[in-house]
Amino acid sequence: MGRARESRAVTMDDVAREAGVSRALVSLVMRGSPKVAEATRRRVQEVAGRLGYSPNRLASRLASKRTGAVGVYLLDVHNPVFADIYDGIAEAVADAGVQLMVSLGSSTSASTAASERAAIASFADLRVDGILVAGYMGTGRELLASAGETPAVALTRLLDGVDSVAADEVRGGELAVEHLHALGHRGIAHIAVPQGSPYGDRRAGYASAARRLGLRELVVEEEMTEAGGRRAMEMLLGLSETPSAVFANNDLSALGAMSAVRAAGLRVPEDVSVLGYDDTALAASDLVQLSSIDQHSREIGRLGAARLLSRLAGEALPPQGALAPRLIPRASTAPPPALH
Repeated sequence: MGRARESRAVTMDDVAREAGVSRALVSLVMRGSPKVAEATRRRVQEVAGRLGYSPNRLASRLASKRTGAVGVYLLDVHNPVFADIYDGIAEAVADAGVQLMVSLGSSTSASTAASERAAIASFADLRVDGILVAGYMGTGRELLASAGETPAVALTRLLDGVDSVAADEVRGGELAVEHLHALGHRGIAHIAVPQGSPYGDRRAGYASAARRLGLRELVVEEEMTEAGGRRAMEMLLGLSETPSAVFANNDLSALGAMSAVRAAGLRVPEDVSVLGYDDTALAASDLVQLSSIDQHSREIGRLGAARLLSRLAGEALPPQGALAPRLIPRASTAPPPALH
């Protein structure tokens, strides 16, 4: 019996020879470069599949200063606003040959600051090309320290010294109060993040509009979760003078507030109007119909990723600026009972 022929791994040179192209062109195809004609790309991919070629990605990364990967840190997987932001990121990098590596935090974790620093440092250790952070709780200096030399872009907050994309949250809070006031409400409460949170601009907008319109401020601090919104609303319903309208810091807490109103035998919006923030898919649901402030979450993700890609390509970056939020009125807000 003859000796079995020794097998060897198929190389990039084998693919190039079989496809009748250069080794460099095969390399471009394997890296997902947009510079290759589609017909040529398909021919090279067909040959590679037929020969059983598998690119050695580790070797490619070691030989290049780029890994083709971008790290994405999202604060809270339970909050649908971060899914909207991620969709925008994915849309922006879809044709760039970029792989997204995701790390998830938790808005209710006592160790959020430590966990987000560890996640960002891990991205840097893995030599990702850049980092996108959404829901970051630390300072710009802390973000830069964790990222090291890896370019980073902050989403949802404007951080000193860091490329950032966010909406004008103060204006968003003002829009919420102005909408409820225009409907005739004079008792408008706010379910807010705890004092000292880096995400206090919506609360500042509420306070600014309340003072300008001559309204008494009524703020309840709670976790920005459905359970937190329910607890806050239960407390407001226990007051001697129940507010006729509630502005919640996000859609999740607004859903909790609506649940508490209905559990008390009251109606939304006939007895209490409820307005949220973020304009997530939940808010737009036919079953919920929650009025909300749209901060353009998907656009924040898209613009942030596009900014990072431009920076990596050495292109001039446009000036930073906050996106203008907009009010989306739905069935959860109406004139107060006395005006029905």
